Amino acid sequence: GDEGCKALAEGLKINKALTSIDLSRCHGLGDEGCKALTEGLKINQNLKSINLSGCNSIGEEGWKALAESLKINQALTSIDLSECHSIGNEGCKAL
Repeated sequence: GDEGCKALAEGLKINKALTSIDLSRCHGLGDEGCKALTEGLKINQNLKSINLSGCNSIGEEGWKALAESLKINQALTSIDLSECHSIGNEGCKAL
């Protein structure tokens, strides 16, 4: 959930080895957790892929935060957002 993602985000800030994260179907991951995760993504330059498929508890604010982090993170080459039905118009525009 959100608290776990906050801890994960702190780890991403210092990560030098992890290249992939699978958070698919993490139904407890909401806006707060996604925002925290994006703070880690802004700093991390080793992560190449992240799977967020089926994370439908993330709302517009979380998707917007993800979009902002992608402007900074140049390392990510793959983001799986399949089955993310919670991405609304504003989240889509931002991404």
